[in-house]
Amino acid sequence: MNPWWRRKLSIGSMVLLSVLIAALVASAGRAQNTSEPPAAQTASAATQPPQMEGFGRTRSAAEAQLEKQFLAIPDAARAESNLRQLTSTPHLAGTEASHRVAEWLRDQYRSYGFDADIESYSVWLPMPREIKLELVKPKHENLATPEPPIPGDLDTWSKHVTPDYNDYSPSGDITAPVVYVNYGMAQDYRELARLGVSVDGKIVIARYGRGYRGIKALLAEQHHASGLVLYSDPQDDGYAAGDPFPDGPWRPMGGVQRGSILYTQIYPGDPLTPGFASVPGAKRISPADAASLPHIPTMPISAEDASVILKDLDGHHVPRNWQGALPFTYHVGNGHVRVHMRVVMDYRQRPLYDVIAKLHGSLDDQWVILGNHHDAWVYGAADPSSGTASLLETARALGELVRSGWQPRRTIVICNWDGEEPGLLGSTEWVEQHRTELQAKAVAYINTDVGVTGPNFTASASPSLNDLIRAATRQVPDPDTGESVYEAWAEHSSAGRTELSGVARETAGARTSGEAPVGTLGSGSDYSAFLDFAGIPAVDLAFSGDYGVYHSLYDDFYWMKHFGDPTFAYHVTLARVLGILALRLDEAGILPFDYSNYSSEVSRSLDELAARASQDPSEYAALQPVVDAANRFAESSLREAMAIGALEGTTVNFALANRLSLALADVEQSLLDPNGLVGRPWYKHTIFAPGSYTGYAAESLPGITEALNHQDIATLKVESNSVAQALVRASECLDQISRMAQAASVPLNPGPPSGRE
Repeated sequence: MNPWWRRKLSIGSMVLLSVLIAALVASAGRAQNTSEPPAAQTASAATQPPQMEGFGRTRSAAEAQLEKQFLAIPDAARAESNLRQLTSTPHLAGTEASHRVAEWLRDQYRSYGFDADIESYSVWLPMPREIKLELVKPKHENLATPEPPIPGDLDTWSKHVTPDYNDYSPSGDITAPVVYVNYGMAQDYRELARLGVSVDGKIVIARYGRGYRGIKALLAEQHHASGLVLYSDPQDDGYAAGDPFPDGPWRPMGGVQRGSILYTQIYPGDPLTPGFASVPGAKRISPADAASLPHIPTMPISAEDASVILKDLDGHHVPRNWQGALPFTYHVGNGHVRVHMRVVMDYRQRPLYDVIAKLHGSLDDQWVILGNHHDAWVYGAADPSSGTASLLETARALGELVRSGWQPRRTIVICNWDGEEPGLLGSTEWVEQHRTELQAKAVAYINTDVGVTGPNFTASASPSLNDLIRAATRQVPDPDTGESVYEAWAEHSSAGRTELSGVARETAGARTSGEAPVGTLGSGSDYSAFLDFAGIPAVDLAFSGDYGVYHSLYDDFYWMKHFGDPTFAYHVTLARVLGILALRLDEAGILPFDYSNYSSEVSRSLDELAARASQDPSEYAALQPVVDAANRFAESSLREAMAIGALEGTTVNFALANRLSLALADVEQSLLDPNGLVGRPWYKHTIFAPGSYTGYAAESLPGITEALNHQDIATLKVESNSVAQALVRASECLDQISRMAQAASVPLNPGPPSGRE
């Protein structure tokens, strides 16, 4: 039996196939000539480079030459010097050291020819006063040991390193029995319930991995634990993965992963100003009313300290997949082991310093934005400074192009955010403050964070930008293989190799066929406010590899020089990829958004959800408006592709090309619901958001997905209607673009072009 939703989608697919065939016949691509002289447009194809999406033949040639100039500028020695400066001292958010880094960055951008300044915010941010953990039963032993220094790595001997802590933990002083909860995720608590083990009033110990640490804190709180201790098991990022630092790139037994437990899955940014900026005079809610603040004390420790607790636990032998790599059998615990935990945090308003640098274009009402954060838990060589060192080289190269006579078409904005590590604070406050202007001007946001930890390119994006990423990486050589970055990326992906990393870079949503996979965006870095709150198309990219020192003292220049990128070749490669993406978006006559990719992603996600709902007629009925709207969105996206493609071989008025570009960028905003997701109103994007119980990982059609997870038919109806209305709005935007493009499709004539390029 073929259920109604399958029949509906199949009928829609037949319609779409016929439209697609017509589009392919009408145009070999979506490239456009915008106001090119007829003589240039009739140049021999044999003398022209392949056309780029968004460019005509002559403009493709000019863009290819510009990109060739750009690619020659980024320099490994300069990238290395940048990283050495950025990692010269610990620079935690909210400290004067972070302010000094911001001032240095501002001055660098000014030296490259950018108009650069610092924008400040005052946010509710704690600092640790006392972090203490001691085993009190069956014996006494002091734990919470600081990370030991490494001979030969002078940075690890600094006296200015803040104690290991979890940001936004509340203060607390507790003595209680310990229960081991594996990764501390929802399925682990279900397994404990099956075993008859309660964590009520206990201190739970969980290993890092499989989800955002803030989700672990929330679940421990919801199960009435009195405290949470987090540790990194060597199975996940230590000696079981490879040689630990300083002999290899993985976490040593004494290494500790710091990190925030702020409930960013509810909302990121300043906990006291949800949805509006932390500027002077801002209305702030009480900390007691801040839904993103955790309520049980939480602290991180090393695997070495965790072993002292875990080896004495008795009770149930753990399920096989709960066994880590420490050299003893793990047990859940039955009250025999007790610890004393004391956390004292100093909460107050603290300053953040965002660096905003602009390279003004002739179209100052259209912005291409790139960004990364500059604050770090300690030195932050990989996270975040590898991305910043590369971004600085991108900026320097763009400035050199301007000095050689080039003027950007659109304004390029480069941002370095403060306060990302505590909870995406600096970027969220800036987007909240400037949302109206961003929604009018920003065409895309390109993010890099943990920019380089190895040679393997990864990317996640708004689906409309997937093909642009692939096209850009085809132009950049890979240092190891001699092929393009794209070819190395595709080969690595097809080989099925996966690299362990401290940061989740999900690609499960990128079900591509025959192409390198681009993932969907969840959370965990500064693209979140742009996409989820303001509806700005976004990209996140990096080069990944073996990286076990995430959020530790050992993520320093020594680690990068010995393991992450010793020659800084991939820092330069990242700078080149960022620059080519920026130049393609900056210089395109009509921006190269592909909403056919977007509609395909929506249809795939909906197909899976409808299959899940196939046993419940009421759930079927709730999804029907979304199915209808998704079919319309797919049809509209293909009509838009056909209409833009038909502009090939025509002249397009300069002003109309700009209106088309802004309209194409604005389609993402139509997918926002002003009321947000049910229970999470800050998250306004109806198609993508981090899951309520995943944290970093993306959830496609999140409102519908979570309503189905909870079998909540009332919420399912609300969220389905929200998604359906958003898809209808997006379809109307695409239909308007199609009409605008069709009106511009006039044959070439021997007269001068309308408008100017």
